[in-house]
Amino acid sequence: MALLTLDDFQDDEPWGVATAPTAIEVPDPIEGVRLARLERHADNRGHLTVLLSELPGPTEPIVHVYQVHAEAGSIRAWVYHKRQWDRLAFTMGAVRVVLFDLRPGSPTHGRLNVLEVGEANPAQLDIPPGVVHGIQNAGPTATTFVNMPTRAYDPAHPDKSRLPVDHPGIPYRFGK
Repeated sequence: MALLTLDDFQDDEPWGVATAPTAIEVPDPIEGVRLARLERHADNRGHLTVLLSELPGPTEPIVHVYQVHAEAGSIRAWVYHKRQWDRLAFTMGAVRVVLFDLRPGSPTHGRLNVLEVGEANPAQLDIPPGVVHGIQNAGPTATTFVNMPTRAYDPAHPDKSRLPVDHPGIPYRFGK
């Protein structure tokens, strides 16, 4: 057997110049919500998707990361956070995200945004505190997405407030 050393390995080719994620335009957007296209790097084995990086510039620290599994057709609604931003990364499936601004004094108070993200539109969605949101797996199979919120989860004091999915105060009904 030949002696293998670290010198036998080849360095990866550079990806190119790191750039800030490309913003995805949201018609009539809610103040503070950011939607950006996630960058994919593909080869014959598949692809790698950068979810969050300081390469293009500083970002809030990563303090808590979790992956959510969503069965086909499942709905997770309605929630909002008082203190944290959600930073959601969608790279698989077909996911519908609905945002509703109930923040007192917000210039977009009462505005609703409906976003389609996932495999066909890989994106990172940053949701500020006070923006109500719901997520539906709109695809025919289970999917996953990742959250990298700006605050670590505190089981003794969860930063999450909920309403039922069919609450009449939210001007949106999820379809099948």
